[in-house]
Amino acid sequence: MNNYQALKSPCVGICKYNKNNYCVGCKRHSDEISGWINYSDDVRKAIMQDLKDRKID
Repeated sequence: MNNYQALKSPCVGICKYNKNNYCVGCKRHSDEISGWINYSDDVRKAIMQDLKDRKID
């Protein structure tokens, strides 16, 4: 198992996007979702931390 798959995706299976391209399910931007597989664990952890306080419409 490669270490880039150690941190699981925050996806909750509700894949609908608002007008700013943020998923209303996991709150990630579409760019974060598409790049997730290639991100290092450090970048993924930073995104996960940011998601805790991220407000989307």
